[in-house]
Amino acid sequence: MKRRDFLSATGAILGALGLSQSQLLGWQQALADPSRRKLALLIGINQYPASVLGKHLKPLRGCVTDVQLQRQLLVHRFGFDPNNIVTLVDAQATQVGILSALYQLVQTSSANDFVVVHFSGCGGQVMLGDKQIKTWVPVDGYWPTAAEPLSRDVPVSWVKQILARLKTKQIFTVVDAGYSQPDELLSGGYRSRSRWGMPKVEAMRIPTTLSEDVLADLGKVQTATEPAFFPGDVLMAARDGQPVIERQWPDFGAGLFTYGLTRYLWTAPLPAKLSATMRGAQESILPLVPNQTPYWTTQTADEHAVYGDADAASLDAVVTAVEGRSATLWLGGLPAAVVQYSERLGFAPQPDDGDASIVMRSQSGLSGRLKLTDGAAWSVGQPLYEVMRVLPRDIALVVALDADLQRIERVDATSALAALSFVESTDDAQPADCMLGKFQSDPGADDDLEPKTVPAVKQGYGLFTPTHNLVVGTLAKQDEAVKMAVGRLTPKLKTMLAMKLLRLSENQASSHLAVRLNLLLAGETEKLVLQQETRRASGKASKSRLADAVSRQNRPVEFSKGTKVRYQALNFGAAPVYTVLLGFDARDRMLAFFPPSDGQPYSMESLQTALTLEPGTATNLPAGQNTWVVDDPEGRVETYLVCSSSPLTHCWQELLSVANAVSNQRVTLENNSLPLIQALLHDLSSDADKEESSVDSYTLNTAQWATIGCHYSIV
Repeated sequence: MKRRDFLSATGAILGALGLSQSQLLGWQQALADPSRRKLALLIGINQYPASVLGKHLKPLRGCVTDVQLQRQLLVHRFGFDPNNIVTLVDAQATQVGILSALYQLVQTSSANDFVVVHFSGCGGQVMLGDKQIKTWVPVDGYWPTAAEPLSRDVPVSWVKQILARLKTKQIFTVVDAGYSQPDELLSGGYRSRSRWGMPKVEAMRIPTTLSEDVLADLGKVQTATEPAFFPGDVLMAARDGQPVIERQWPDFGAGLFTYGLTRYLWTAPLPAKLSATMRGAQESILPLVPNQTPYWTTQTADEHAVYGDADAASLDAVVTAVEGRSATLWLGGLPAAVVQYSERLGFAPQPDDGDASIVMRSQSGLSGRLKLTDGAAWSVGQPLYEVMRVLPRDIALVVALDADLQRIERVDATSALAALSFVESTDDAQPADCMLGKFQSDPGADDDLEPKTVPAVKQGYGLFTPTHNLVVGTLAKQDEAVKMAVGRLTPKLKTMLAMKLLRLSENQASSHLAVRLNLLLAGETEKLVLQQETRRASGKASKSRLADAVSRQNRPVEFSKGTKVRYQALNFGAAPVYTVLLGFDARDRMLAFFPPSDGQPYSMESLQTALTLEPGTATNLPAGQNTWVVDDPEGRVETYLVCSSSPLTHCWQELLSVANAVSNQRVTLENNSLPLIQALLHDLSSDADKEESSVDSYTLNTAQWATIGCHYSIV
C-alpha cells in the first residue's frame, strides 16, 4: 500500500474516533514541509468502564490533565506546531485508535524529526502461556474470561516494535502508567494506575478493521521477541515493582510523575538534560510518595536534550488565549499545591519586572484569568513570571477518616477534629493530607485480585499517609477512645500542618535571590551528593564537574543508617540574605538547624549574625568538623533552606525559645513547629511590620524570599 493510501486509511479510522481534521492533516503535512520536525502523540484515559478495571480500581481522574500538561508544554515551551500534536483521550483511545495513531507516526516521521509519545492510563499484565506480558489498557479493553480468553490490551512489546520502525531515532516515550499495585488501598485523593490481577489469556486480539499492511505487520510483531528496550529515550513513572500514582487536588487531578516532569521543564533552562529533568520529577514525588521512583533509559552514549533542542526562556505561566482585555493563563510551571491554595497570584511579563505585577482574577484547575492593564499588548505564548504569592493564614490540615472505622468512631472523630481550629476532616475518598485510622486486616484477602491490608494488631488509632503508610510514632500501644487519640495526636497534626505550609513557600524557580544548597557526604574527602539552587543562582554561579556528574544520576539520593552528612548554603547575590535551615525527618518530626554557639547562650544578636549569609560567601551546617549522623528509620527526609532579604526576626525569636535544647547544632521542635512556620511566613510577608494577628494572609514577593529544598531517602 502506498503511503498516501495508508494515511487515508488510518486517517479514516482516527477521524471516526472524533479527531479533528486539523489534527489528522498535521502529521501528513509534515511530510511535505520539512520545517515541521516535531511530532507528538498524547494518550490519556480517565473514563474506563468498570468492566475494564474490575471492582477494586476507582476510575482515574488525572490522565486527561496529563495530556493537557504535555500539550501546553510542547506548544509553548518547545515550539511544537499544535497541528502536529495528535491527542487520544477517553473514548478515542481504543485499541484500534492507539495502534492506528502509532502506525501513522511510522508513516509520517522522517529521519530528522523529534517524536514524543505519551501514555497516561492504566497499565496491566496478562499471562500468555508462561510469559508475563505488560500492557497499556485501552478504553475498550475487557477482563478476559474462559468464554472470551483473548485480550484487547496493547502489549508494551508491540509499542516498542512499532516505534522502532520510525525513521527517526530521536524518540521520547513517556509512560505514566504502572504494572504493580501498591501494597495497600489508597485514599485521600490518591489513585493507582495499575489494573488489579494478571488474567490468563490464549492470545492478544488483533483488530481486523486496520489496513492490510498494518495487519500483516502486527502478525510479525505478535510473534517476534520483545526488544529489551524502547527505541530512543523512555521516561517511566516508576521502577518495576513500584506503584504509579495520581493525585486529586480540589480542582483537578494529575499523574504525580507527569506533573513533576512538565513543571520542571517549564522552569528549567533549555536545553534540559534528560538526567536533570528526571531528577526534578523524582524530587517532586518523593515528599508525597516515597516508594514511586521515576527512571529513564536511553539507547545512545550521549545524553539527549529532552524534547529536542529549544531556546525558549524558562517561565512560571504562559498566556494561552487573549480576548479583548482579558487573558487566559496556563499555570503548569507552579507547584500544584500553590495553584490550589494561593488566595492571589501576581505575574509580570519580564523576570525582573516585579513592579509591573498583574494579579490573576480567577482560577479554575490549572487555568487562570487576568485583566490586562492599559497599554499591555500581550499575545498567545507570552511568558509570565511569578512575582507575588498570597497565602491565606487559615490554611488547614485536611484529615481523612478511614472508611474501615465504625460509624460511631467516625462521628466521635469528626467531633474531636472539629474542636481543632487548624484541622478539616473529610471522608477517605476526598483529597486529604493524612488519614486517621486503625490497623485492619481482612482474613479473606488471599486472592491475588484482592487488595492486601496490614496485619491486625491490638492497638489504638494512628495517622497514616494517603498511601496508607503509618506515620512513625503515632500508633497507640493500647486501645483508647477516639477523642483521646485525637488529643494525643494533636502535636503531630500541628507538625504536619507546618510541613504543608513550609512546602507552600517553595519557590526555587521563581525566586530573585541567587542562593544554593549543597548536601555533602562527609568522610576523609567530602563528596557532593545533591545540589539545589534558585534559577537566578544557576545563571550566576558555575557548576563543578562533580555537580554535573551528580545531576546525571538515575536514582534518588539514598543513605543508609550511620551515614554522616553536612549541608552547605551559598549566596551568589550582591546583598546579604538572612537564613534558616529547617527539616522533617523520617519520623515526620520537624528539626531546626543552629549555628555553633561557642559555648555561650544564644541571643538575638548572635543568632542573626550567624544566620546572615553575606554576598559571595558560604556557610556549613553543622560548622567546623562536625557532621550529622543519619539515624532515623527507613523513610524520606526533607530539608529546606529559607532565605530572605530582610531579617527573620519573628522566626528567630521562636528559635530562641528552644535554643537551650540544641544538641550538635540541631533540635527537634515538637510543639514549636507550627508557631515557628507561622512566624517565618509572617517574616517573609510584606506585612511583616504588622502584628501577625492583624493580617489574614501572607503576601510573599519573589524578589525578597527563596525556599529551596533537598530530599533524600533512608534505606
